Amino acid sequence: MTADPAVLLVGESFSPWTQKARWALEHCGLPFGYREYTPTLSEPWLRWRMRQWTGAVSVPVLLTDAQVVRGSWDIARHADAQAGDGRLGDFAAIAAWNELSEAALAEIRTRVVRGVLASPPALDEALAGLLPAPLRPPLRFVARDAARRLDRKYQHLLVPGALRHALERLREGLDRSGSGYLFERFGYADIAMAVVLEGIAPLARTEPPLGPAHRRCWSDPQLAQEFGDLLDWRASLARSSTTSYSQLSAIAG
Repeated sequence: MTADPAVLLVGESFSPWTQKARWALEHCGLPFGYREYTPTLSEPWLRWRMRQWTGAVSVPVLLTDAQVVRGSWDIARHADAQAGDGRLGDFAAIAAWNELSEAALAEIRTRVVRGVLASPPALDEALAGLLPAPLRPPLRFVARDAARRLDRKYQHLLVPGALRHALERLREGLDRSGSGYLFERFGYADIAMAVVLEGIAPLARTEPPLGPAHRRCWSDPQLAQEFGDLLDWRASLARSSTTSYSQLSAIAG
């Protein structure tokens, strides 16, 4: 895809929220550049680009010459409007699926962050892009502090059981549809729910790649076994040129 420097997606490639936005933009065929966001280090630059000097900032964010589009849902709506052919589907009908996705991802985020807090190797991996290996163990407190702040920031969104509920609804929705998608054709509902599976068996390519300790924090072997049919469904999306995107493209199940 040719990158348009006037349109820039800022995100974290491991984040399902960024993956939702990126997948939607690519499916709509919109040219854009991508910039990886590093918490704390990237914040001054992002505030400057957004002209937001106070308050919390979060990614994904789509920066254009005309506007700042915040969050995967609004980025997807923007992409669909730019494409002009409704290829992501009816957003009024999709909203309930996106709410399921958001609740499940909130539970996943809390589990991952608390898993990182309990794992010294994961804390070391969090510092890998910033510090040489010998300095990481004595400076784990830096990664630990960042994880604790993230946990506090989002803990109010945690609804225990939301992940299992979303997976059960996804299975029911696919069975009811019979099309291979949640609606008659592939759209944002499928994107929103497919990325939830990153929280039980991560598949998307990330840069930098997930380290082994982080991969364990993202994985849930029990749910992966129970919902293996949904992992097969995601793999089918990844294999198809009409439904895949750059982080999943050419990945076999």
